[in-house]
Amino acid sequence: MTDTVYRELDLPCSPSEAWEHVIDPSWLGEDGDLPTTPGSDGWISDGGDVRYLIVEEVDEDSRLAYRWASFTDEPSRVEIELTPIAEGTRVTISESPIEVRAQASLALR
Repeated sequence: MTDTVYRELDLPCSPSEAWEHVIDPSWLGEDGDLPTTPGSDGWISDGGDVRYLIVEEVDEDSRLAYRWASFTDEPSRVEIELTPIAEGTRVTISESPIEVRAQASLALR
């Protein structure tokens, strides 16, 4: 993944109703556990692929941010924001790659 993926959509429901859908892992895959406590880890399974995640930020009914990765995909950071609008709720989702550098040190004596 080299670019940020950005998506914005308006839903005809309140932010609290939209929040219930955001924290339901079924919109991300077939099965999973999407916790809502910062520092918690979870997972999403879809088509035999499992993505592991760590929750970074939670502001109930308005913001969820987590990092996730699998053994086949590069790690990324996902931010989901819910904003009240006249017609309901605007959901903004962005996913950005996380640069990972392997570091190894050898102690030669």
